[in-house]
Amino acid sequence: MGYRFRGCWIFLLALALGSCKEADDFEFVSKKFTVRIENVSTANLVNTPRADGTVPLSPGVYAVYDHYNPMFRVGMAADEGISRIAEDGFPEQEIMELQSMSKVLSGTFMSPGGPDNGPAIFAGEVATFTFRASPGDRLQIATMFVQSNDWFYAFGDKGLDLFDGLHAVEGDVTSHLVLYDAGTEEDTAPGTGPFQKPVQDPLATNIGPDDAVNQIQKAATRHPDFTIPSTAAVIKVTITHQ
Repeated sequence: MGYRFRGCWIFLLALALGSCKEADDFEFVSKKFTVRIENVSTANLVNTPRADGTVPLSPGVYAVYDHYNPMFRVGMAADEGISRIAEDGFPEQEIMELQSMSKVLSGTFMSPGGPDNGPAIFAGEVATFTFRASPGDRLQIATMFVQSNDWFYAFGDKGLDLFDGLHAVEGDVTSHLVLYDAGTEEDTAPGTGPFQKPVQDPLATNIGPDDAVNQIQKAATRHPDFTIPSTAAVIKVTITHQ
C-alpha cells in the first residue's frame, strides 16, 4: 500500500548514518496477514433462551488503510453501512461503501457453513481472511453482537496497528476489540425485547424504534445497568503473518 519508496529512503538514511543492521530489520515490503475470528461464546453466557444464551456474530467486514478509520467515528452518527451491520448483521452496504474509497483494501468474512449452513458465525465456528499490508497500515473490522439491537465489535476508533515499528504484529489481539453501540436503535438488555435480530425475520432490516442518542459509543458506557459479557468470552481474534 505504497510504503516501498518510504522504506528505501529510511534504509539509505540508515546506511548513511552508519547503522549496520541485519537485512531482516529492514522489512519494508508488504506482509501477508491471516486473521482468525473465533466465536468462543458458550451456552447461558447471556440470560436468554435465544440461541441457548450464546452470542452469534454476524458476517463481518474488514478494512486495511493507512490514514483515518474509514468505517466510523466514536461520538458521531453511524453511516448506513455500519447501521446495517449493527442492527441486522448485513455487511453488503458497508462493503460497497469501503470499495468506493481510495487507498482502502476491504473484504468480508463469514462462517464457512457450520451447523446452520449460513454465513453467521455461531458458537464454536471460525472465520478467516487474508490480506497484504505494509508498515503504517491499520486494520479495522465490524461484526454484530447478535444478542442486541445495534451493537458491534470493532477495534478502537483508530483501528489496530499492524506493525510495531517495522515488525509485523501477530498473536492474540482480542484485547484491542471494543463492543460499540451504534446509536441507531433503542436498546434493551442483551437477549431481550421484541426488536433484536434473533426474534426477527432473518431478512428484515431497520426494525425497531430509533435511539434518542444518535451516536456511536461504547456499549458498556452507554448502558452501565446492563449485564454484558466480556469481549473475551464472546470472540477471539488472532493474527499470523508470512
